[in-house]
Amino acid sequence: MVVGIEITVIAVVYVLFSVFVQRKLIDMRRMREVQETIKAKSKELNDMVKQKASQEIMMAKQKEITSLLGQSMRSQLKPMFVVLPIFFVMYYLIFPAVFATNPNVTVPILSMTVNYKTYFIALAFVLGLIMTAVLMLRDRMRLAKEKKQAESAQQ
Repeated sequence: MVVGIEITVIAVVYVLFSVFVQRKLIDMRRMREVQETIKAKSKELNDMVKQKASQEIMMAKQKEITSLLGQSMRSQLKPMFVVLPIFFVMYYLIFPAVFATNPNVTVPILSMTVNYKTYFIALAFVLGLIMTAVLMLRDRMRLAKEKKQAESAQQ
C-alpha cells in the first residue's frame, strides 16, 4: 500500500513538472495564432480546390500550410527534450534503486495488481490527460473572456 502512495506522489510530481515545462517552453499565444492561420489557409485551399484553381497556386498554398505545420510541430516537441530524458532516468535508474524488490501495486479502483512501473506509466498518462484537458478548457475560457472584453472595449 505504501508503494502505491509513493508511486502516486511521484507520478503527480512528474506530471506537474511536465506541464510546467510545456507551459514554459511553448508560447501558447503564438501556437494558437499559428493554428488559427493553418485553419484559415486550409479553408482557403479547400475553396481553391472547389473552384478548380491552378495547380501552382494550390501548391504554393500547400507549402505555406506545411511550413506552418512544421513550425507548430517543432514548438510542441521542444518540451520532450527535457521531459523524456527525466522520465528515462527515473524509470531505468532511480526506480530500480529505490524499489529494488520490484513491488506490485494494487489499484483500488480496478481491484487489480500491477507492477509499480506499469502503475506509474498508467497513472502519469491518465493524470497528464486530465491536466491537459483542464488547462485547455481554462485557456479556452480565458481566450473567450479576452475576446469578449476586446469586443466590448471596441463598442
